[in-house]
Amino acid sequence: MRPTAAAPFTLLIVASLLLSAVAPARAYTLQYTNAAATQQIRWPTTTVNVALSTSLNNPPPNVHATGAQVLLAARRALTRWSLASNIQFNVTTSAPQQVVGQDGVSLITIAPENASQFAIPEQPSRARVFFDANGIFEADLAINPNVARRDPVTGSLVSSFFSTDGADGSYDLESTFVHEIGHMLGLEHSGILGATMQPRQGTNGTFNLPSVTTRTLSSDEIAGVRSIYGPRQGLGSIAGRVAYNSVGGVATFGAHVFVEDASTGRTVAGNVALPDGRYRIDALPPGQYRVVVEYLDEPVLAREIASNAGGYVGLTQTTTAPFLTTEAGLVNVAADAASTFDVAVQGGSPAINPTTIGLGPVATGMLSSVAVPLVPGQPATVLVGGENLGLVNAVSVNSPFVAVSNVQQVAGFGVPVLSFDVNPSTLTPPGEYSVRLQSSTGQIAYVSGGLTIDLPVGVPAGQNLIDDSEFFVAQHYRDFLSREPDTAGLAFWTNEIEQCGTDARCREVKRINVSAAFFLSIEFQNTGYLVYRFHKAAFGNPPGRPVPVRAQQFFPDTQEIARGVIVGQGNWQARLEANKQAFALEFVQRAEFVARHPTTLTPAQFVDALFANAMVTPTAAERQAAIDEFGGASNTSDAAARARSLRRVAENPTLQQQEFNRAFVLMEYFGYLRRNPDDPPQSNLNFEGFNFWLAKLNQFNGNFVAAEMVKAFITSPEYRQRFGS
Repeated sequence: MRPTAAAPFTLLIVASLLLSAVAPARAYTLQYTNAAATQQIRWPTTTVNVALSTSLNNPPPNVHATGAQVLLAARRALTRWSLASNIQFNVTTSAPQQVVGQDGVSLITIAPENASQFAIPEQPSRARVFFDANGIFEADLAINPNVARRDPVTGSLVSSFFSTDGADGSYDLESTFVHEIGHMLGLEHSGILGATMQPRQGTNGTFNLPSVTTRTLSSDEIAGVRSIYGPRQGLGSIAGRVAYNSVGGVATFGAHVFVEDASTGRTVAGNVALPDGRYRIDALPPGQYRVVVEYLDEPVLAREIASNAGGYVGLTQTTTAPFLTTEAGLVNVAADAASTFDVAVQGGSPAINPTTIGLGPVATGMLSSVAVPLVPGQPATVLVGGENLGLVNAVSVNSPFVAVSNVQQVAGFGVPVLSFDVNPSTLTPPGEYSVRLQSSTGQIAYVSGGLTIDLPVGVPAGQNLIDDSEFFVAQHYRDFLSREPDTAGLAFWTNEIEQCGTDARCREVKRINVSAAFFLSIEFQNTGYLVYRFHKAAFGNPPGRPVPVRAQQFFPDTQEIARGVIVGQGNWQARLEANKQAFALEFVQRAEFVARHPTTLTPAQFVDALFANAMVTPTAAERQAAIDEFGGASNTSDAAARARSLRRVAENPTLQQQEFNRAFVLMEYFGYLRRNPDDPPQSNLNFEGFNFWLAKLNQFNGNFVAAEMVKAFITSPEYRQRFGS
């Protein structure tokens, strides 16, 4: 039975001159220029220049990886943020090894020359952010060459190192990069334990597993970075004020407000209240959310949220009086709207306070302050340690997918510890889940985001969840239709495979056909493929790229147009049509579309430009129908007419036919690999792989079975490694 500690991250924010106050920024857990939180720290554009130091090519002794592995870790870390938002990184190479600051270079370095940047050995890494009145102009990232960790048995400091392969006792380098890049973009620390931006980093071997779940962004980070850089269309917000005892009472500075999806129970995002009690959680998909407010007193401490300046400066355990955890209620969030929700919390010291979480069994269990990885369909024993947990008489997870049983008090850890079994369904959506404790007197406490499903972490060696037919089908709903499976559809497609019994050849063929059916489905053709064609007609293919849309554009747009649509259920046709109209209207009002197609264009010029981008020669009737949407106007200032005209081009049958194979190949990358074709680990970061599969699909006249395209992707190591070994 071992306690273990996680190391703290550090962020330094440096202002180069005094800033004047502007309108209040979004009150997410973001960086601010001053204690009044009147101006948010962010890059002034969505293109950020970053230089990779040549030290990455020749790692020092404290980095146990090759130069190629380090470069891949850095590029993948950058890609994770760009896939989640409108941020694009322009990556160059820089010979300097050492962080200088305000030298015009945003440097990522692993060189040992940066030892002076670190005050304590338990600090794995550091980001320094420089800004002026226009926003961030430089941000640097360095790792600690003398990094140390706490021995899980003795608690003493021992030397550590960085790795990319999960080596026991090391810090995962890619996770370190991902966290610090979040700071470089303007994010503060998070109070959600399973978030990449939580203030502590576990070492590999915590819970006897690789500590790599923080390589991937949680929904908390995705909401945070989208709240700064977009995209935000089709998303909503919850905003309000937290105060003691009444909504008009004294502000509760540092209160952690987090929300759970009411349907799945996933912990979606959180925010820490500012000195005046304001909080705001942006970039939430429309739906119903459960709002919980808690006092930050372990596993994340209030003082760990803040950088050395800005809106959270001075936040400590003593600046905020304690209060009881409050389950504030349910809030409905609508697209492109903010729901106001003020919360009153009851002052006083909580009777129960969970401070650590761990993974059993009890005899060899370990407690820590990082999230516990779970695997869908595989039961596990979870441990929670803390103060006065002997008063707890109920433990639960607010999710229909996660069952809790066998709750008991256990000894041997030196602190009160609860042990309980959790059984996550095979269909449990990926993400973070919170543990809810209740005392015999009715007091509540949470370990927010203390459980995480972030495959393949936790999957036993030699196993792969994607081999389970039900999981395979459910994942296709998430990857291609951007939703959880409906009961009837899940059963139908699962049976398509399972009716083969033990016939291996039959199962292989059925898996290929079922997989392809999601791209070919009415639902995808009218959502994801329509989004592809919108971008094609609006912008064509960017220079040097054979496709019109990037994954970071495609996913939020598809989620917007597909929201609430389940083909065959309810009045789905009307919902889909309403979504298409709303999406088209929003799309033509985007700044990049207006810049490309000014409203001063005549209807004929506008329509001709769209067809030219689409590389379609329309019939006279098709062209005239698109022009006629403007009703004889001399310009194209009518947004509704622009939307109808663009939609006519995007739904042109010739365009649908000629782009079909190209879109099919692109969706193999988007759906199965969750990346752009030229993203890491694609060698040379080009479209060589995409072009190969497009040529092969064209060679077989679109026959994906004969081309063996779908088979190749669903059996590829890159795809399978998402779900196991």
